[in-house]
Amino acid sequence: MKNKQVLGWLLGLAAGVIAILPFLPTPSTSTSDWTYFIGRFHILLLHFPIGLILLLVGIEFWNFYQQYLQTSSLLSILWITAIISCFCTIGAGFLLYQTGDYQGSLVRQHLWGGVGLGLLMIASYAWRSALVQGQSKRNSAPQKSNWKKRIYPVSLLGMLGLVIYTSHLGGALTHGPNFLTEYAPTLTTSPALQKPTEELLVFEDILLPIFEARCQSCHNQHKTKGDFLMTSYSSIQVGGKSGKAMLVSGEAAQSELYHRITLPLRDDERMPPKQKKGLSEDEVALLKWWIEEGAKEDMQWGAGPVGPEGQALADRFLRQFNEQQKKWAKDEQELAILTQKLDYLGSKLGLVIAPDPNYKGLFSVAQHIPPATITDETLHSLRSHYHLFSKVSLPGSEITDDGLFNISQMTALQELYLPKTCLKGNGLAYLSDLPQLKTINLSYSLISDAGALQLLDLPQVEKVYLYGTHVSPSVWEAIENFRPAPTILAEEGPYF
Repeated sequence: MKNKQVLGWLLGLAAGVIAILPFLPTPSTSTSDWTYFIGRFHILLLHFPIGLILLLVGIEFWNFYQQYLQTSSLLSILWITAIISCFCTIGAGFLLYQTGDYQGSLVRQHLWGGVGLGLLMIASYAWRSALVQGQSKRNSAPQKSNWKKRIYPVSLLGMLGLVIYTSHLGGALTHGPNFLTEYAPTLTTSPALQKPTEELLVFEDILLPIFEARCQSCHNQHKTKGDFLMTSYSSIQVGGKSGKAMLVSGEAAQSELYHRITLPLRDDERMPPKQKKGLSEDEVALLKWWIEEGAKEDMQWGAGPVGPEGQALADRFLRQFNEQQKKWAKDEQELAILTQKLDYLGSKLGLVIAPDPNYKGLFSVAQHIPPATITDETLHSLRSHYHLFSKVSLPGSEITDDGLFNISQMTALQELYLPKTCLKGNGLAYLSDLPQLKTINLSYSLISDAGALQLLDLPQVEKVYLYGTHVSPSVWEAIENFRPAPTILAEEGPYF
């Protein structure tokens, strides 16, 4: 009896501890390595309570069917093991939550689901113990079901439901909210696929997403290479600075758009350029068919391309289109989750982290207004997301030359704006590892002659703003005369 009392007190204490977890403060800006280390075991531990709970529910429903609860010590051990493993999983999951790597409404619901499951397991075990004790007092004789006994299977069903619900939320956090239903035929189709195939708009539903994936990185509202915008039917009709007609109804060969995408790879006028992935043969053939059919904005798919070859193209393309639509829908969901996560992280650090409209799937980093104190340690807090940043704008921050080492790990970085900082330039050599970095603004910083000479190790950079620095005219001239070297501009330059 004494052992049972001790066990009851321990379970009650554990229940009290996990019950307060959802009410504890939100994750702090700094976490220890131990928090990360223990927290990541959550992904390993969670499989144990799930398996044990499913086993227990199956056994107990069988016992309930037999109208008799087993009193074996093995079954009690199974219950205690399931409860302990559930509590360990909840504890590790809470530490993982405290790291800040997982944030938002999904993770809060996941936390509540885990805590609710742990508390219900303790309540179910306590209720079971009371039923077994009452059963023993009646000399273990089978009894007819009564209201007290009916509560127990309800609690078992509740445990099963919480396992499914919490596991689904955990999967959604890792793989996206529609991971389980992604390939369900009628539940996960994109808006375009909800239409009958024959009603698909060739331009809006089929061609425009292709242009978005292949062309709009250079031809969007923020970056119009050749003054050519490809975000809508009307903007394509306007054309670019060449003055040539992009779409000539019924004449694919005379349409500059079709001409450019079918040029040889080595041709400088080919779209997209050879370093980027171009349209597939089927996509090119589909564009040609649409133009020769009139290139109308409201043209529907109908029966698709005619003739044996046309129908073969239609069959191949529709299969690819359906799969691509699912992939795009999944990518959009994952990007939305990531955006929410980075927005939360940025708000804790005094930063604005938002999707970069010029580079799909990448993010820009800027400061709040009024600005917070941004240091090298702030950059270090972003380390798990370095590969996602295309622009960093931190004018007037406390970033040092040592902090440039953190920035050098942002492998997708295109633009770096650090004017009015205390940078002397000794760390600029770190940036040689950034192959896509094109623009640096260091105006009104403390860049010295020695620091400026580090720019000679950055041939990939196209423009550097050094207005208001301590760089002497002789060093300035030496850098300008060195080839290859970035263009040094005596301008304050943009801050973002």
